[in-house]
Amino acid sequence: MYRLLFQSRTALREPVTNDAACLLIGRSAKCGLQLTEAGVCDQHAAIDRRTAGYFIRDLTHTNGVHVNGTAITDQRLTTGDEVELGSVRLIFEVVHEPPPERRAVDLWQFFGAGIVLLLIVGQLLLLAWIFAQPHPRQARTDIVTRQPTQPATISPVITNLPTLTPLTSGGTDPTSTPEILSRMLKIVQVNRIGATTLRISILARVGDRQLDPTAVTISVQPFRTLAQPGALQWLPIPANWDNFKSKEFIAHLPEPCLGYIVRTYYRHQPQDALATPATLLPSTQP
Repeated sequence: MYRLLFQSRTALREPVTNDAACLLIGRSAKCGLQLTEAGVCDQHAAIDRRTAGYFIRDLTHTNGVHVNGTAITDQRLTTGDEVELGSVRLIFEVVHEPPPERRAVDLWQFFGAGIVLLLIVGQLLLLAWIFAQPHPRQARTDIVTRQPTQPATISPVITNLPTLTPLTSGGTDPTSTPEILSRMLKIVQVNRIGATTLRISILARVGDRQLDPTAVTISVQPFRTLAQPGALQWLPIPANWDNFKSKEFIAHLPEPCLGYIVRTYYRHQPQDALATPATLLPSTQP
């Protein structure tokens, strides 16, 4: 960018600033800088912007162009050069564009950025502390290892009380050894419906968080007389039985009977027993 300052004692004109690739100077209205003073031709001169700087060319070859009092045809201009076109005198100056304004420092932005940085660092330190804490290897208590059980089979008919033969179904009905009951599968109520149907309500409250229905077995043994026990009957166990919930079971006896014994087992261990009449159970039972 450059500026042309008019040196005239009669008529003062404002400086002209330009950065065009080529500026025509002359009397013609087509010129970028129009001069109507004496001695100025229609297209008198041109100022070109080149790689090496700004150059002025004489376009008349008659009236001529003078730089610092010397006639030229093509001359590089520098700041302070005096250019004469007819009766017009101009001072050439190179104008440097002012540097862009530097944005003022905003302290509030620095303050906000500092708070965000502190929050991020605090979260990273918290995560590092959490992962550095020792964790017990056996923290979970709700994992139950399920063991496959085989379908229950009917045991031989019991002929001598209270001695009963072991079962091949996974659970063990009472034997000659007194039963130790833990009451994790508690028999809440047994109601007789008609002569051959029992409605049994059992509450699950096992020590595991989650009840494993595949580990539950329930047996019903009818008695024609106090000395004539019938065949054991194993009840089907539903898969949707939740811990600390009660379930009702229906047992269909093969024939009318004098009494019955209902027993529950969990993981092959006796849980509860209920007899009607109570004399069917050994006196050692709770």
